[in-house]
Amino acid sequence: MKEKQTLIPNPFTSMWRGLIKSSPLRGEVRGGLLFFFFILLGSCAPPLPSGILDEDKMTDVLVDIHLAQGMAEAKSEDIDATRYKYLQAVFKKHRITEAEFDSSMVYYSGRAEDFKLIYDNVVTRVRAQAERMGLEAAAQDKFASLTSEGDTANIWLGKDFACIVPNKVQCVYSFQMKADSTFRPGDSFIWRFKTQFVARSMNNEAIALLNFYYDTDTVATISELLRNSPKNELRHTPSKELDSLNLRSISGFIYLPPVNSADPPKPLLASEIKLIRMHKQEPIPNPASDTQTDSLAADTLVLDTMPLQKGERLTPLQVRESQPKERKIRVVKENPNPIHPDRGIPQRTNRRRK
Repeated sequence: MKEKQTLIPNPFTSMWRGLIKSSPLRGEVRGGLLFFFFILLGSCAPPLPSGILDEDKMTDVLVDIHLAQGMAEAKSEDIDATRYKYLQAVFKKHRITEAEFDSSMVYYSGRAEDFKLIYDNVVTRVRAQAERMGLEAAAQDKFASLTSEGDTANIWLGKDFACIVPNKVQCVYSFQMKADSTFRPGDSFIWRFKTQFVARSMNNEAIALLNFYYDTDTVATISELLRNSPKNELRHTPSKELDSLNLRSISGFIYLPPVNSADPPKPLLASEIKLIRMHKQEPIPNPASDTQTDSLAADTLVLDTMPLQKGERLTPLQVRESQPKERKIRVVKENPNPIHPDRGIPQRTNRRRK
C-alpha cells in the first residue's frame, strides 16, 4: 500500500495569499504582479547559440578588422598575405577562432536590424579613429555631400548597407528604380559602393551588375567582378544610339555565388552605397562662330602696335613705340659684268657711248 503524502504549506506563501485576499485593492495588486511578471519575461532575452559572439564583442572585432584591412592595403607588399596575417592577429587578440567569427557573421546577417546597429557603431568608431590619426581628410568622398537635387545628384533610395552571405537565401542584394521627371535623355550614372570580405578565402568573388531600360525595349548592361578592391564603381554613359532615348527604369544587384568547397567564400559587406545621376552638359554657344570669315581676314596684320587698355593712358615712350615703324629693305642686284681673275678685266658693255 502506498503511503499518503501530506504537503506542508509554506508559511510565506500562505501569508502572501492572505494579504492579497484581505487587501481592499485586491484587483490592483494582482494587475501589478502580472505587469511585473511580464516585464521580467521581456527582459530575459533568449540566449545566444553556442559559439556566437555577443553584439559588443562583435563590434570590437569588426572595428579591428576594418583597421587591419586598411593597414594591409597601405603596405606595398602582397596585400592578400598581409591581410590574412593581420586578420589572424585580430582573432588572436580577441581570443576567438575564425570559425566562431564566421558563424557569428552568418547569425547576425540573418537579423538585419541587429546587424545594422552593430555596423553603424563600427563605422562611427572607425571614423573617430581615422580623425584622431589625421586620415579623414584624405579619405573624403567627393560625392558625400550630394543631395537628390541638381545636375549631379545622389538618387539612391535604398539602404546604404548590406551584408551578403553565400547561401541560397542571402546571396543576392538587389534593387529596382523607376525613372521620374528628373531624368533626362543623355543622363550618365555612377553606382558607387565599398565592399569588404570579412575574412580571407580563395573563392572571395562577387558580381555587380546594372541594367538600364530605355524606350524601344533597349537594354544597356554593365557588370564588374568584385574581389579585394575596397572601392567599386560601375559607370554608364549612353552611346549615340541611346543619347536621345528616354530612360524608363534601372535595376542592379550584387551576387555572391555559393561554392561547394573546403574554402567557401566569406560574407561580403557592402556600405556607403550611392547612385549618382549626372545630366548631360549642353554645349555653350560661341558668339565668334557666327561672324563671317571675311571680316577676320581684313586688317589682321598690325606691326609693332600696342592695344590701348580701357581706362589706361599710355606714356610718351609707349605711344612712340606703338607707332608703325618704317622698315628699310636693302636690295642687292646682280652685277651684269662680274670680274673673273683668270679672265682679266671684262669690257663694260653697259656704258653708253657718246
